[in-house]
Amino acid sequence: MSRARRRARLALTLLGLIIAAIGLVIYLPASSDSVTADQEAIDASSADWADTLGYEADQSARDARFEAEQDKRIAEEDKTFGMVLIGVGAVVFAARWAVRPEAGATVKSAPPMPVFAPAAPPSPADEIAKLAALRDQGVLTDTEFEQRKQRLLST
Repeated sequence: MSRARRRARLALTLLGLIIAAIGLVIYLPASSDSVTADQEAIDASSADWADTLGYEADQSARDARFEAEQDKRIAEEDKTFGMVLIGVGAVVFAARWAVRPEAGATVKSAPPMPVFAPAAPPSPADEIAKLAALRDQGVLTDTEFEQRKQRLLST
């Protein structure tokens, strides 16, 4: 592999790892922020209960609930963005295997298949020996054996 292709593979590897690391750095804090925002929403639920029970909730309780919902939304967006970056980093990292060897590089091919010569036709003596074995086994009669033997000898 040429030096330029090795550099391209190295660059893709490093770029993929850097993108994935950035995604992880974004995702991890956003995940804990999401949990914190959930807890803040629970704490700010007094405004919901006040409205449900017919009491007038004060403005600070409503503001706290609104801020908790906004924090949760932002944390979920950050988590999603972090996961997307991790995925893109993995794809870029995997792209290093797409860098192929040079077009002019020699590729080892399989050894050539051996060429077999066609089998030689059996000799008349071999055929007569087979016919004699068939006659001895009782498959051919003496008359059939003699007829076939004469036919082989005449060719």
